[in-house]
Amino acid sequence: RVFTVSEDAWKKFVAFYPELREKTMVFHNIVDQQYIRLRAREKGGFSDDYEGMRILTVGRLTYQKGYDIAIEAMKLLKKSGYMARWYVLGEGDQRKKLERKIALWGLEDDFILLGSVENPYPYYAQADLYVHAVRFEGQGIAVWEAQTLGCAVIVSDYCGSQEQIEGGRYGISCKLTPEGIAESIRTLLDDRKKREELGQKAAKKRLPRSQERLFFELME
Repeated sequence: RVFTVSEDAWKKFVAFYPELREKTMVFHNIVDQQYIRLRAREKGGFSDDYEGMRILTVGRLTYQKGYDIAIEAMKLLKKSGYMARWYVLGEGDQRKKLERKIALWGLEDDFILLGSVENPYPYYAQADLYVHAVRFEGQGIAVWEAQTLGCAVIVSDYCGSQEQIEGGRYGISCKLTPEGIAESIRTLLDDRKKREELGQKAAKKRLPRSQERLFFELME
């Protein structure tokens, strides 16, 4: 058997390997919403006293995640006068490169690499906006986590992203350019009602249930 983590990934896989169509099934990532909500109530989260809008991204500091583009998007937001700060949770081999770029644009107080944390969920709960603008992805588990905790989300057009926002019902899309990301962020920062409605709908969303029982039956 072959399992993909989204319908979109399934379509692309069987288009490339049509001979494996009958052996291929969708098996969504396992996301325990009850556990996420429980851990979000624990102590933790942002420790600064910043009073502006908080933007959050969670993921490894790798080329795949597109942080170099996000930094340039943040530069455009600051140039436009937006009172916002972008935080990133995660570690990776791109840290030094990203730190140099942050310093180059003078964004040390605006685009903050917090590193890895044991419990990221309080950060989601305290953020105003979650952005997942990546170059490629199987399907963003961090997006499911953000939606579970009531974040309005912005996603780029990676594999499975449209399933996660369902045509704009649970989030909005952005082009994977500094201008495209900044424009989508501005849209939600400027429209508090839309931002809150997206977050409230996302928090009530029941995520796809993985087919654990089927999976283990097939493995026997």
